[in-house]
Amino acid sequence: MKRVVTVRVESLDEGLESFRRAWKSRRYQGEFVTFERLSDMARTLTPSRFELLRMLQAKGPLALRALARLLKRDVKSVHRDVKPLAELGLIESGERGLFVPYDEIRAEFTMRRKAA
Repeated sequence: MKRVVTVRVESLDEGLESFRRAWKSRRYQGEFVTFERLSDMARTLTPSRFELLRMLQAKGPLALRALARLLKRDVKSVHRDVKPLAELGLIESGERGLFVPYDEIRAEFTMRRKAA
């Protein structure tokens, strides 16, 4: 089965409702990383971090130095970007280096008009 993670913005209430629906259906719903505010998502998933994820998905497991070299960035700044991505579970570390454990990463948010 293809592993897919969706990074999304939703309120705590929306998240609980999603959980209830998944629990009731007893079916795999995918994996999620959730932010309560779009600003938090944007602050965490910066363009340089998206590029880092893209590189790891394209090249497979890489040592930190090799990743920094491919990104044309210094090791310290790449390490600084790897840390929050690893805390979210978007990057893992194995015997062969850093890797993205997902076949696909989706990002989504919804903006709704306020009810009149």
